[in-house]
Amino acid sequence: VSTRSRTLKNDKNCVKQDVQLRDKLARRDQHERSKLVLQRTSQRSSFRVRCVEAECPNKDSNYPVKLVVFDLDETLTMVTFMTPSGTYKVHEYEWAKKANFETPWVEGQRLAKLQKLLADLAHDQQGQPRALAILTKNQHRTGVAAVVNLLKVADLSSYFSAIWCMPWRRNVPNGAYQQAGKWRFFEPPVNKVHSHKADVLEHVARNPGMWFPQLAAGDARVKALRQLKPEGVVLVDDQRANFTSDSGKQVIRYCKVARYDAHFFGFGLLKDMGGIGAHSDADYDTLKRFVTDPWLCKETFKVRCLQKMFEGDTLKRPVRLVVFDFDETLTLATFMPQDPACRSQIGWRPVHSDEWTEEDLVTYNFESPWVSGSRVAKLQNLLAELTTGQQLPLAILTRNEGGAVAVLNLLKMAQLADFFSAVWTFSTPDKGLPAGVYQDGGQWRVFNPPVDQVPDHKADVMKHIYENLRAWFPQLEKSRHTPLKEMLEMAHEGMVLVDDERANFSSVATRVRVLRYCKVARYDNSYRDCGQLNQMGGIGAHSDEDYEALKQFMLQPWDYPYEPSPELGMAARTPAGQSHEFSEFLEASRPRFQLLRADTDDELRKVPRKRKRRMVLPTRRQISDKTIAGFTYVAEVVSDASTPLFGSRRARSDPHLAADSSSNWKARSDPPGSTRNLLD
Repeated sequence: VSTRSRTLKNDKNCVKQDVQLRDKLARRDQHERSKLVLQRTSQRSSFRVRCVEAECPNKDSNYPVKLVVFDLDETLTMVTFMTPSGTYKVHEYEWAKKANFETPWVEGQRLAKLQKLLADLAHDQQGQPRALAILTKNQHRTGVAAVVNLLKVADLSSYFSAIWCMPWRRNVPNGAYQQAGKWRFFEPPVNKVHSHKADVLEHVARNPGMWFPQLAAGDARVKALRQLKPEGVVLVDDQRANFTSDSGKQVIRYCKVARYDAHFFGFGLLKDMGGIGAHSDADYDTLKRFVTDPWLCKETFKVRCLQKMFEGDTLKRPVRLVVFDFDETLTLATFMPQDPACRSQIGWRPVHSDEWTEEDLVTYNFESPWVSGSRVAKLQNLLAELTTGQQLPLAILTRNEGGAVAVLNLLKMAQLADFFSAVWTFSTPDKGLPAGVYQDGGQWRVFNPPVDQVPDHKADVMKHIYENLRAWFPQLEKSRHTPLKEMLEMAHEGMVLVDDERANFSSVATRVRVLRYCKVARYDNSYRDCGQLNQMGGIGAHSDEDYEALKQFMLQPWDYPYEPSPELGMAARTPAGQSHEFSEFLEASRPRFQLLRADTDDELRKVPRKRKRRMVLPTRRQISDKTIAGFTYVAEVVSDASTPLFGSRRARSDPHLAADSSSNWKARSDPPGSTRNLLD
């Protein structure tokens, strides 16, 4: 009996311990789930402002912000509409304010929020005045006067100390400044500076008195600008190209306002809209925090993955196909050999070429100078995980004018080709080039996909691929490869597009959307010996986190929902199943007086991907005999003798120089100015 009672007591203790352990595990499980939820919500993204302090040598990160410069079009305004005369009658005020400054996507009055933002930015934490200005490319025929008039209508003009218009134009005022509550026109030195906002702001920082005439009169609002550094200026703009100039100048601290396409009041579908706070009130706090502590927002370029809202998005259907862009997505910037054989012969390699070596092509196209380690090796690991680990077919859809074979040859040199099942290109200038290649049993074969049968947009092509898989993957007819066969059963959202171009994710003309996509970051920078290049990109070009983000997104894309902006009664007006992105917003009719949209800053064309021409050192015989190579040529070459490229190639270019000892060169007593002394 005593033994049995002890056993029962022990059983009760065990049960109690089990319950305690179960509760402890449940609490830990709940805590882990809560952490996971927090992490997932942080991955959401929408059209919000992004603030950055760029990496720049010799910058003073602790230097306070003394001047905030705003763009006007699609930054302060949602979209800029002005009257032809640039003036407004009293009965036109309300519509001018509504069409330029109010948003239908966020509750409350955006104009009132802008006024509070500017009032808060006009003073620092110690209550000292901080200057605000506008630098715009608005090209209204009356010049800066039209900008001043629009700001007066919106009750925003009183917050700014100066307004500058660029590029400089004759016979119209290009600048205005405010002193004692009155606006006066003047001519800022816009025409004496390179026509780019980065160059202009550099000049403003070095010469504030030329841009703020009231500074000479001791105006209290701008007195802090007497001692101004470039890092003391913040530029708020919707156009990324305005932050880095082709001259090499860079805006150190900037805020990028999101751009988007939408139906806006009664104006129909408008492209490249913008506006601080257009989709989120968080923009205002983000801007204020950044101006206060800009050193906390270090520059990062990371991939962003999103799943759009669509009917059936709660079913969590898996990813079955991943389509990559090539230019500035797999490559950082694409450098294509000029040899015609590269575009037509599969397996082409550069042989005895003065233009490129195979190693150079891999380095310039795929390797990143901004991260440690080999980017090619990291790409190989990523693609191997997607194809082998997650069993996903991969393909490439690109606009590269070299054609599908040229793209394939670059992939082969980097040992990336085997991970892909097909490469497709849009129509190329050379109609004889194949638009597609596919891999069948380890062999690459040429074919022509039905690119010409589809509207000229990647979203439309992705839709056509989904509906006609066998036309885009000829190997499906005989393939036993399971991942390829599984594509036949995928849903439309089973495809993911990885691209660096925002416009490729939705077609305005056909209203077709890519439902799951990854946006690769774009940037401008000086690249190797190629000088300043714009619109560069590349997965993992600046952060190794890109690779993990892509892998996680392919596993669970529903954890990266596209965060929609608040829609005010939009559901009642939107037809079932139609995206808000393309829905007609017809609540308000157009104004009864004439409003013209101001020209927007279009994205700049890509700078040609070229590097400096290789320099061949003349041989000793050419140096000795001036009639062979020419004395002037030698003198020009020697002027660049200190460059790393010249030094690394000297011994290979002339074996006679390598064979000769340096002591023999020093022992010679050639007359000053001779060719040999120049070479020394």
